[in-house]
Amino acid sequence: MFFQTFSKKQFEERPKTDLCEQLQFIVNSILNYELPTHYSANHILFTANIRLSELKELASNHRKNINLNTSIGTFHKNAYELLSKKANQLDLIIESYIIIHKETDRNNLNHRLRLIDDKIIALYNELIEFNNQTFLPQLVEQFWQAFKDDLMPILAELRT
Repeated sequence: MFFQTFSKKQFEERPKTDLCEQLQFIVNSILNYELPTHYSANHILFTANIRLSELKELASNHRKNINLNTSIGTFHKNAYELLSKKANQLDLIIESYIIIHKETDRNNLNHRLRLIDDKIIALYNELIEFNNQTFLPQLVEQFWQAFKDDLMPILAELRT
């Protein structure tokens, strides 16, 4: 009898993470990686919006110099495409951060996330494994890019 009670209490005290909490952890981690200069969680959206405006401004500057007849013009085209992609990704991450942190819609959001729970759990486990291991600096950037590529379709589903 004592063992049954003891094991039941242990099971109840384990932290339960639902899909929304896992996605919050994922989005917070990606924002912390993208914005290493923010000082606290209160300023993360402010810093993210500043970075987003910087990316959009850089993209518009490169767009002005696109000329497909020259090599430097092609460089500006490639830079514009890269910066536009990064800006769109950051914009989606910011919107998702806001959606995920609304406590009033948490049950509705968890219900919607059940359709893609296997993808979220896989990304969550990958992120936990990444945090527990040591990688070469060259591989860290590749990991985060691949991670964002897998995360973007999930975050896009939150918009609808």
